[in-house]
Amino acid sequence: MAKRTHLLGIICALLANVIFGFSFIFSKTALSVSHPLVILAVRFTVAFLMLNILWALGVFKISPKAFKNPTLILMGFAQPFLYFIFELYGLSLVSSALSGVIIALVPVAVMLMSVFLLKEKPTALQWLFTAISILGVSVISIISNDGEKTYTLGILLLIGAVICAAVFNILSRKQSESFSPFERTYIMFLIGCIGFNLTALISLKQNYLPLIIQSITNGKFILSIIYLAIISSVLAFLLYNFATANITAIEASSFSNIIPVVTVLAGVLILKEKLTVSGFALCGLIILGVWGVNQFTKKQKK
Repeated sequence: MAKRTHLLGIICALLANVIFGFSFIFSKTALSVSHPLVILAVRFTVAFLMLNILWALGVFKISPKAFKNPTLILMGFAQPFLYFIFELYGLSLVSSALSGVIIALVPVAVMLMSVFLLKEKPTALQWLFTAISILGVSVISIISNDGEKTYTLGILLLIGAVICAAVFNILSRKQSESFSPFERTYIMFLIGCIGFNLTALISLKQNYLPLIIQSITNGKFILSIIYLAIISSVLAFLLYNFATANITAIEASSFSNIIPVVTVLAGVLILKEKLTVSGFALCGLIILGVWGVNQFTKKQKK
């Protein structure tokens, strides 16, 4: 039974990150017709409404304790609210090459936090395969460098995003014993919905409503939001929060390095972008690293 739930957790983590990987195509489409803060506000409003529909239909239940739990609330601030804010503005100040390298450090941050907060100690082989995966992400990021300038503030913001992602992984794992994947996801999106709408309102001021109305009447935007809100938010985070309950935070976070692989392959298959032999080899290197982190965890458990 334990092996079955562990395998199911791995599958859920993999599926969630594959979905996250495809989201970049839809984000790119949405950005071509709308403001970034409008996209985040609408995305998490739709996602939160979807969760409420599922709750109202009795598909999932929520304990009143979830709304009063400070750890869950902190988790919701870390992901999605602060993570997306840091990432959004960090990417605008840092080249794509360096941003990819920095974001790839999430599994390392999770490993370090896991040792002290969850007492989940990684093996030497897990560290090795994590390094292999990061190497693959780093080289792919450098190859795809867009030549943009890099600013110190952008680096600090992306480091903030890495810390937020790590905190989310740790807290989701920690609270998995007390709250269901739906309860954790619901609190996340409640904070995301309120936070992103307030941020957009404060930042855009009188343009807030006109930009939202203009966006939701655009066919490309609606299609993108359907994917980003329902598939890449509701479904993917439910899968990921289920995964953190059944595999270690180290294992779950290792799958984040699959995202650039999926994004690159999606660009080749959907957008007809070209990928060299070395690019495919680097994708294989990243997958090898993720496999190693999970494979040697299993051996340790046995």
